[in-house]
Amino acid sequence: MNHSGKKLLVLGATAYSINVINIAHRLGAYVIVVDPIKGHVAKKYADKFFDVDTTNVEELYRIALEEKIDGVFTGYSDVNLPVARELCDRLGLPFYAKSQEQILNTTDKLRFKAMCRKYNVGVVPQYEESELKTASYPIIIKPANSYASKGISVCYTYDDTPAALEKARTYSKTKEVIIEKYFRGVDNVNIDYVMQDGKIILSAVGDKFENREQKGLSPLSAAGTYPSKHLKEYVETVDANVKRMFYEEGMHNGTAFIQSFYEDGKFYFFEMGYRVGGGQGSIMYSKMGGIDYVEALINFALSGKMWDKDLSDNEGPDFKKRSCALVILLKSGTVAKIEGLDEIRKIKEFVNLTQFYYEGETVPESVIGNLGQSFGRIHFVGDTFDDIKLALNKVYEVLKITSDKGENMILPGGFTGEQL
Repeated sequence: MNHSGKKLLVLGATAYSINVINIAHRLGAYVIVVDPIKGHVAKKYADKFFDVDTTNVEELYRIALEEKIDGVFTGYSDVNLPVARELCDRLGLPFYAKSQEQILNTTDKLRFKAMCRKYNVGVVPQYEESELKTASYPIIIKPANSYASKGISVCYTYDDTPAALEKARTYSKTKEVIIEKYFRGVDNVNIDYVMQDGKIILSAVGDKFENREQKGLSPLSAAGTYPSKHLKEYVETVDANVKRMFYEEGMHNGTAFIQSFYEDGKFYFFEMGYRVGGGQGSIMYSKMGGIDYVEALINFALSGKMWDKDLSDNEGPDFKKRSCALVILLKSGTVAKIEGLDEIRKIKEFVNLTQFYYEGETVPESVIGNLGQSFGRIHFVGDTFDDIKLALNKVYEVLKITSDKGENMILPGGFTGEQL
């Protein structure tokens, strides 16, 4: 679609928003970014920006009227979803999530699991607080409504639970927590859907690999690879129920990602997002012949339509090519020197780097255990997984991130491709 002359308001100016801004510009749109942090990295890519809190609806409304905004893009955060819905309601602009109820059901983990049970979709087994003394350990305790792995703890004994409960409540808007079975040694499977005018399309199924180097903390994403080795089984056993769930819940446009565990022939859902995911899968899918979710959501924001073609005609989820989103995690400290990025960009399979830390910036101790300790995400697309492995080998050969104390800051336990 061409959106020349239209103005898009983007909520958030993290590194994630750079790709959004670039795509909007390619489509002809004028981009205004709002973010409370002065000098945040994506602002220099925008046509105009405001240093305003993205949850300040009144100020956003004033800016939107003043700038004659034609559409709103929420970005990669659950926090901005209800704000964007309210803002679009007041402005009379299209937004893919029809109601705040849909947003609550897909961002609150307890409500999401209840919705899944209603449609016979499997979820991770759960404990009540009263069962902690008799629970089968290890267990995982997390906020009912949070994101980016914040507030999550793995408990190996009952003695670990008081601190974990307090931590989870700190990050939970409702002070509710979820206590679940902790899956060890099982496969993680990511599932993506795109919705277009009531047509629910399975667009990608991938395998997620975790870094479990930090004991007692939530395992963090180390990589996502596509397509999944469990794709066929997922389509045969779960896909129809999920499509019915989304359709009957009125989720007829937009994109969604689901996180699950796979064990003994069954999929166990534990979290979803009714938005683009932080793994930035659309960057890879678009190169593999599939759907660019970001472009589709920009289209909807500015026109009320996901695309001017049938999205089910795109390739996927059984792509002919193979892809990997590699996550580089860092230890706490101040980044003094980064080496090897130019060499990485020359790798044949390289398609994108989303970088979160630069030289001179500090990885604070407070982000250890959540995705705030990610240096960046590097996306690769190749003809085979062997091609991907060779690309990853090159990354670990050339990438050096050194602290101001001369220490290697890259957290061990990363994805090498040998796990495929």
